[in-house]
Amino acid sequence: MALKKQIQAVLVSDYKGPKAACGEVEILKALFAIGKSETNLGRARLGQLTGLGQGEIRTLIARLKSSGLILVDARGCALTEKGERAFSLTSKVLPYSSLVEARPLGLGKCAWATIVRASENKIRSGIEQRDASIRIGAGGALTVIYSDDKFRIPEVKKSEQADCEALGPSEPWKTIRLEGKPKNGDVVIVSWGDSAMVAEAGSLAAALTLL
Repeated sequence: MALKKQIQAVLVSDYKGPKAACGEVEILKALFAIGKSETNLGRARLGQLTGLGQGEIRTLIARLKSSGLILVDARGCALTEKGERAFSLTSKVLPYSSLVEARPLGLGKCAWATIVRASENKIRSGIEQRDASIRIGAGGALTVIYSDDKFRIPEVKKSEQADCEALGPSEPWKTIRLEGKPKNGDVVIVSWGDSAMVAEAGSLAAALTLL
């Protein structure tokens, strides 16, 4: 099952309880958080990482458990075999998602970059990704394609003038190149906001439009 369909299945599962106060972004963040944790992740910590309150995180955990993605015990949450497969798929499709320094680009106080693997052919102008980030509360999203080993603006990707890193300032492109190790055909989405939490949500919401 495609990653986005698995995420959507959590929201429409047969779980009997409070309506979900979370959405696709929070489910994605929870998969990342639990999958990357070396130990079982407690409810309070998972709530901090997803930005959800006590009641909301209880509902999210119950839905993830009902969907067969996690196990919950006294130590906290851990992925099931099904959850491990979902996390593995998530890591392949979104191999890099991290806070980056982008203030030299004038993109706001905090910025978050996400790489969407091999999604170049799904991009038109980047407006859909910008709008998705704004709807979730971020300041916007800058979408670029990694092509010919350069970060390029979608609408003019064949032009040498579209090389974002060469035009400067070079941040966050150097960081993304070094840490994210993008491949030709990848899409890089940089979203921004007043906090890292908001910037991350904006970047992931934009990435979800490509899944």
